[in-house]
Amino acid sequence: MNKDLFPETLLVYVVDGHTFTTSLKVAEHFQKRHDDVLKAIKKLINDYHSLRNFAESDCPDKEFAELNFQPSLYQNERGKTYPMYKITEKGFALLAMGFSGKQALQWKIDFLTAFENMETALKAKTKREANALSILRPHLLVVAQGTEDGESRAAIAAKTGHRSLSTITANRRRCHQLGLLH
Repeated sequence: MNKDLFPETLLVYVVDGHTFTTSLKVAEHFQKRHDDVLKAIKKLINDYHSLRNFAESDCPDKEFAELNFQPSLYQNERGKTYPMYKITEKGFALLAMGFSGKQALQWKIDFLTAFENMETALKAKTKREANALSILRPHLLVVAQGTEDGESRAAIAAKTGHRSLSTITANRRRCHQLGLLH
């Protein structure tokens, strides 16, 4: 098995910023027969549909199977057409989590570790950005918090030291642009 957690060999194409692979590439990466990968996908889709029929309100995403496992076709070297699936990154993770064996177990451990490391890095980046914002424009955080708390422009202006209420309005717009307010 390829040691790289998400090797470029699994990436087939990118559409609108979303990466896709195919059941063929997954079979190659995990050294499995393609028909076994197809069976695993069909089982996931059927289990998903059973869940939908059993408890509609418990369904995590109404169209998950259809969005993440798209039926497609490919031609082999002799020109014969066979079924395959185009798989999103969510579909890939779900499918690979269902594989068993020593190599699949190691992949699951690597996947979870990589996810945890990525989450830690994102939190650290967010904290650095928040610290930078509090140093560069500390009043924006006060404006954002005051707005979220339902305070008037006058009350926010008193906290920030601004004399003009239009400055608070402009700062609120800036907070919206920066994603500090929704």
